[in-house]
Amino acid sequence: MIADHNWKTRCIIVSAGTAGKYIGDVTRGRTGVVVDSHLMDHGVQLLAGDLRGGPVLELKAGPVTVEILRKVGSFIRENGLQTVAALGGGSVLDAVKLAVLFTADPSLAIFVERHAKRSGLLVLPPITSPKERPKTILLPSTVGTGAEVSGVACLDTAVGRRLIVSRHLAGDTAMLDAGHLATLPRQLLFEGLLEALLRVAGTMIGSGSSIFDDDGHVLIQRMVRLGQRLTRDDSPELRLAAARLSMETHTGWALMGRNPYGAKHWYVANELAYITGERKMAATVSLIGPIWQEIENGSTGWGDRERLHSLWSAVTHADPDLDPNPVLGVTELMWRWGIAGLQTISEETVVRTTAAAVSNWGGVLPMLRGIDAAQIHHVLNAAAGGQPILPSPTGELLGRGEEVST
Repeated sequence: MIADHNWKTRCIIVSAGTAGKYIGDVTRGRTGVVVDSHLMDHGVQLLAGDLRGGPVLELKAGPVTVEILRKVGSFIRENGLQTVAALGGGSVLDAVKLAVLFTADPSLAIFVERHAKRSGLLVLPPITSPKERPKTILLPSTVGTGAEVSGVACLDTAVGRRLIVSRHLAGDTAMLDAGHLATLPRQLLFEGLLEALLRVAGTMIGSGSSIFDDDGHVLIQRMVRLGQRLTRDDSPELRLAAARLSMETHTGWALMGRNPYGAKHWYVANELAYITGERKMAATVSLIGPIWQEIENGSTGWGDRERLHSLWSAVTHADPDLDPNPVLGVTELMWRWGIAGLQTISEETVVRTTAAAVSNWGGVLPMLRGIDAAQIHHVLNAAAGGQPILPSPTGELLGRGEEVST
């Protein structure tokens, strides 16, 4: 194994409300600002500093669509921008990341259009003229996705939500300002911390052993301890720590040498969220217990039971009050953090999500390889609160003698 950690994003952490004083040091040429429309007060602070007089585009937070990308792309071209600063949650940052890339190389947009039907994952070819790509300065207002440093972005297309991958998608500069996190609702703060935790946990459970296992366990323990503190106190410093840990899931050593498709829960949750129109973390919370139960039952397609128990032992070392059973323990952790799943999952949703998960991520594709439609249907049925119809993890229907409709 070769571990070569060369992250391209410059990460800057500043005191609350001071990003505007430092952002000019990392810009290049004409700079514009894209800001979540609900965060214009923070945007005004940026424009009162080094970006005074720069063009501004307000975006409404929501799924990134082709229409949104055209809007951001036009903003970049019409203003001749060489740097784009983006302030907002994961969707706003993803929109800027993709628009910057497609503006620099329009052939990439054509590539996405042609290949979107083949898979939920689209790995972009190298950009033809990297120097023509405007620089990006990404200022997150949420916790969890780590979009400011990740080389991925989500795009809603006519055929579903796609995960776009390119090393050029990682921000040139990620700037964390505690002031930008101040208005984030506590529920979303805890959801973001859980998202970051499960990114590490899911990938480790779905990968083989690694010399970096200790890094992953320690990072998860830090998140659990931070969550404990946040239940008792809420401060700009603690919120900033949550954002930093979220970022570290991408930039640290914890996920080095892992199976890049190890976090199996993500792919099913992506489809469940898209079909229901709900937040991805609400879908994830509904699914994580049933998926971990399948791992407990020996379903190796979802992950390794021994590694799940090893990881959860690290969690209970950080918080001994949690149940030592991983399935009960993670449910208890989510309850303590005030995180709830979807209220209802209809039978139609189960069927549609199963079909979409298999089509976009399963079969010969590596993301859900080894997990068949019956197993996905079983997990979704359990998440919906239905009676289990697949009590073994092998994909064989037991008990009723009925076929699972997908």
